[in-house]
Amino acid sequence: MGTSVMFKPTAVQKKALFLLKSGAKHILLYGGSRSGKTTVLVMAIIFRALMYAGSRHLICRYRAKDARSSVLRETLIPWLDNTIGKSGYRYLAHESMITLFNGSEIWIGGLGDREQADKILGHEYNTIYFNEISQLSYVAVTTAYSRLAMRIEGCKNLFFYDCNPGSPLHWAYKIFVLKKTFLTGEPLEKAELYQAMLLNPEDNSENLPDDYIVDILDVLPEKQKARFRDGLWVKAEGVIYDRFDESMIIKFSDLPEKFDRYAGGQDFGLNITFVKIGWLGEKIFVIGDYGAFNMTTQSFNEELRARGLLTCADDMGLPVFCDPAGGERIQEVTGGVKANNSVESGIDFICAKIERGQFFVCENCTGVLSEIWDYCRDEAGEVVKVNDHYMDALRYAVFSDVQQGVIFQ
Repeated sequence: MGTSVMFKPTAVQKKALFLLKSGAKHILLYGGSRSGKTTVLVMAIIFRALMYAGSRHLICRYRAKDARSSVLRETLIPWLDNTIGKSGYRYLAHESMITLFNGSEIWIGGLGDREQADKILGHEYNTIYFNEISQLSYVAVTTAYSRLAMRIEGCKNLFFYDCNPGSPLHWAYKIFVLKKTFLTGEPLEKAELYQAMLLNPEDNSENLPDDYIVDILDVLPEKQKARFRDGLWVKAEGVIYDRFDESMIIKFSDLPEKFDRYAGGQDFGLNITFVKIGWLGEKIFVIGDYGAFNMTTQSFNEELRARGLLTCADDMGLPVFCDPAGGERIQEVTGGVKANNSVESGIDFICAKIERGQFFVCENCTGVLSEIWDYCRDEAGEVVKVNDHYMDALRYAVFSDVQQGVIFQ
């Protein structure tokens, strides 16, 4: 093995490393760009892999290719080279897995692709590190929880997370900052198991180019500056439904008892989602949603039926407008029909409803609420296709119902 090079953490990184020893089970490092979050967590995984021979660790994000480029190549391999040397490990590219000299393994993968997800979730681990969780749905993350089950003597199994903060409606903000359960809003039963720490670029300035903060981060637009320099939880730049605000989130007890008509929208894929809406006059109410990860359409439909989401107040069915790319899967959905997938027209219609004060979301619809402030466009004006599954289902329900005029009363 090569010459060992010691990791020299900054003062704030030392605090973060101390946090990893705090007894918490779930540890989130969040903050601005290039603040050293990934370095700390990767070094912790390397240490754990070296300390516990034969252990297995997973580093994952939404897309496997992004995990390989931003974590594997930029951080993990350079630090392995500088600590145990090239002869101390092997990288198996076809498996996206590193094996250390002591038999420990570090796997790299993505949760946004069915084949990749099945592959990496077919193993048990001692550490699962969710990189850039602002791109990951709550259901995808919690589905992976059951894989933190490998037993190695003396090794405490841990979940690591990091992100540039998203909106304050994001599931991570509710859990790690507000210390509330995401689905119910109740206080966390064991809040001490969930610990978070803010790391910003200024804390890591000794490892950054001299002009990075002043000439790059300081001149960003205000929202981007708040997020990428100051590590604040704010609405993303280019948010599509930017007029939606917390006054439009209503309590379940305040929903109308009955609506003029109902409709559902369903998006297929590895993250399969459903959104139910009710109309009262010109007003739209999002009254229910549900999502699952890596579930068959038939099983998902059975779950919707069990939850009462496929019926109206008078027990009649409702039309469920499905992603037209779903093909034969649409036939497995109760009330399933092809949705109108006019993306821009659908977005414009919902925006108009929001601007007129005719759009409301029930507080129980955590899927819709977790995405609505992070649903945005990129610099080219294209809709960012990450963590948008509920937004697609919402658009199918609303705009297809308007265009096709199917009324179930």
